[in-house]
Amino acid sequence: MTPEERRRRGLRRLGVIVLVILAFITAVLAWNHFHPAPVSSEDFTQQSPDVPLYVLVIGTDEENPTQTNFVGLAAVNKDKKTIDFIMLPDNTRIEGRKEKGAQALSEIYSEGGLSLTRAVVEDIFKIPVPYYVSFTSSSFAHFIDTMGGMPLYVEKDMYHEDADGKADIALAQGYQVLDGNEAAGYLRYTDSDGSLGRAMRQERFVKVFYENLENHFGITNAINVYRVWNTVDSNISAKDMARLAWSFRNVPVDNIHFYMLPGEALKTPDAAKGKNGATLWTYDPVEVQKIIGTTNNAIANSN
Repeated sequence: MTPEERRRRGLRRLGVIVLVILAFITAVLAWNHFHPAPVSSEDFTQQSPDVPLYVLVIGTDEENPTQTNFVGLAAVNKDKKTIDFIMLPDNTRIEGRKEKGAQALSEIYSEGGLSLTRAVVEDIFKIPVPYYVSFTSSSFAHFIDTMGGMPLYVEKDMYHEDADGKADIALAQGYQVLDGNEAAGYLRYTDSDGSLGRAMRQERFVKVFYENLENHFGITNAINVYRVWNTVDSNISAKDMARLAWSFRNVPVDNIHFYMLPGEALKTPDAAKGKNGATLWTYDPVEVQKIIGTTNNAIANSN
């Protein structure tokens, strides 16, 4: 073996050693940050395998007054490695509040912010919802950009102009990788199908997002979540969310079950009479309790 060959072989060995050291350091950091360890705090700790952790997930616009344009309830069962995600159309009918008459769910945030929205959702499902995650359009866009964009098939051309006549949503039909602002626009877009159509599109987005995470390395997902969580309004800590991402790293998408709030679209009395009014999503309280019973037992409805 010539001196030059020995030098090259030595460099290759050195490169392998460096890669092994870097991999070891990465594994140690990931273990220290994300591996569940005994803690004295009860925050985001599941007390029973049959009682999941309920998390309100909302997205808000940046208009004045601020309204919600994404509302979902996640039932996270860390023990059984399942998540049940229930979408609520933002025109869900809310009534019986201080003689205000029928209101859309999106209006509740304008009136009382996160606390009132959470109270209303708790009343719909008849359960306490102790945890929340709230995104603005900008914080959601940052989150998607940090995760590397969102590969998605956009099912139709989507175009919308803001109050100044500038295009704030401009998506062409077809498969593409959406950046953060484009992803936020996809979730905000409303067409002739109204709030229900948007909620169904948002449900699809969440499912595809999880499928995309499933195809990536678990440590990468956990580190990205940990990095970006300080821009998100939530009472779940960044470390707890990173641990959750890590613990679900090998969980198939079949363990994530999606539901739409059971109900039907009905016109308000004024709208039914041809006057100024609205069509609101009127939920079925009996069917809602059936879904909650499903989440309590971690049994998914395959339909």
